[in-house]
Amino acid sequence: MTRTVSKFGIAAALTLGLLSTAAAQSTTTKKTTTKKPTTTRTTTTRTTTSTTAIPVTKESPGEVTTVHDTVRMYVHDTTTVYRRDTLTLTGPTVTRWDTVHVMQTPGWLTPGNGLYFGLGAGSYYPSGGLGGGQIPGYAFQANLGVDPAGSPLGIRVTGNLARPDESQPSAFMGGRPTVVNGTLDLKLRLPFFRSSRFPQFGLYAVAGGAGVWAKDLRMETENKTVLIPGSGWQNYWGWDAGGGLTYDVGHKRQLFLEARAINFMKSGFENGHQLPIMVGVNWY
Repeated sequence: MTRTVSKFGIAAALTLGLLSTAAAQSTTTKKTTTKKPTTTRTTTTRTTTSTTAIPVTKESPGEVTTVHDTVRMYVHDTTTVYRRDTLTLTGPTVTRWDTVHVMQTPGWLTPGNGLYFGLGAGSYYPSGGLGGGQIPGYAFQANLGVDPAGSPLGIRVTGNLARPDESQPSAFMGGRPTVVNGTLDLKLRLPFFRSSRFPQFGLYAVAGGAGVWAKDLRMETENKTVLIPGSGWQNYWGWDAGGGLTYDVGHKRQLFLEARAINFMKSGFENGHQLPIMVGVNWY
């Protein structure tokens, strides 16, 4: 009888052990989390072992049988993340050059603008109706003008005193000739050198009307006869045109080299041509 009870007890214990194992296995969880793809893959395995003692009582008094049940729990945590950042640019290649030249001019070299006054001196060459009775001489010049800032066009009044020498065949007719030229001109400044390596240089052109006053001036008639048109001062009207080169030396001072043609006419005589070439200074 005791053996039968013992067998039934062992069977009951085994049955309880199997039931405990099934319950433990039903509690086992498997979690898999899939996130966005990454370049890292991690797998974690955890094992949990629990031991439970189950007491079994036999029918015979004083005897206790202990059955040990071992439960193992496996948890797998798997995380897989894939990540790929790819930037692809296709198309034509564009190359740009940004070139900036900055040229700074010292303040004392700033070109002059506004009202100015100038003085000059140089040589004087007669020709045309004046070439038969005079030879080259010297001349002086005074300028008074306005060069507006920001505008290439200005105005100038010029006075010129010339002393040509008489030619030898006409020396007996009188004293040495004296010629005074007064002109009212428009002046055009030409900025050819402003963007170059030599911004101090400049070009200009002048043109306008001329009044001529002369004394003892020999003139040729249309039949090539040299005469003095009259005694004392004689007055003629004409025009002038020319140009010059400037160089800014700083502190609103400007050197100039200029050549102009001053022409006039008198009825019955050849047209008189004058060519004064001047070097001088303008003060702004």
